[in-house]
Amino acid sequence: MKLSLGKEQKIYEDKFQKLVDEKIIERIWKKDYTLWSSNPDEISNRLGWLDSPENSFKSLNEINEFVESVKADGFTHALLMGMGGSSLAPEVFRLTFGVKEGYLDLDVLDSTDPGAVLDKERKLDFTKTLFIVSTKSGGTVETMSFLKYFYNKALDKLGKEKVQKHFIAITDPGSGLEDIAKSLNFRKIFLNDPNIGGRYSALSLFGVVPAALVGVDIQKLLNNAKTYSEESRLNNDKNSAAVLGIIMGALGEKGKDKVTYIMSPQIKYFGAWVEQLIAESTGKNGKGIIPVDLEEVTSPEFYSNDRIF
Repeated sequence: MKLSLGKEQKIYEDKFQKLVDEKIIERIWKKDYTLWSSNPDEISNRLGWLDSPENSFKSLNEINEFVESVKADGFTHALLMGMGGSSLAPEVFRLTFGVKEGYLDLDVLDSTDPGAVLDKERKLDFTKTLFIVSTKSGGTVETMSFLKYFYNKALDKLGKEKVQKHFIAITDPGSGLEDIAKSLNFRKIFLNDPNIGGRYSALSLFGVVPAALVGVDIQKLLNNAKTYSEESRLNNDKNSAAVLGIIMGALGEKGKDKVTYIMSPQIKYFGAWVEQLIAESTGKNGKGIIPVDLEEVTSPEFYSNDRIF
């Protein structure tokens, strides 16, 4: 990683040394909630994303067998119904990797606008569509409304004997959606680690199940994630995640709070996921970093001094 920090170099170096001295990296991996708050509520039970690659690996065979079964049954499309973190990562996987031949074309419904819902419905061939109901809490009003609407539509078109094979759920254990999915005899229920917040769920079942359906090699994806996970345990400047975090945090405190990223065309949709991750994670207690995505690049003199690129 090449850095060009100019007069901010000293600020970065001081902050990084503090990170090393206070063993912050080690404490993150030990899930030490005191790094964020003296109150463990909403912290200690939200750090499961640190283990996502390892935990998702445990479900690899189950996921691959499921994907092969829906392909064998003639499914060609999937409609994922979810909001926020439950829908954004799957959409980024679909737009970035495309659809591998023989796999399911994935569409995402994350808007309650009647026009958007009807537009999705008109495009569906119900006989070849798998409906994915994705919500961590299992009670998100928008997502459960989507379920009610499309389940009844599918029931009318497919009949009671077939409709159950067209629906799956991804949710937390013990959620209301799990109960509903069981009562309606859904084809599959994937239960995710409950200690993962929505925006951190890309490498959990909320992300990798839809990714596998479009043909992403999730074993390779998770192996790469494990490699970078090991790097992010390093307590030195070889830890690119720590370097990036220190830069954003230290410079953000000095008023450079507009993180502007310029993506290669092949990964331009990745920016939408990063945008939510940064904005929602740092935008607390009257503070925050503002991510800038898909902005047209211009000459340096046209930018104010509150930018990080």
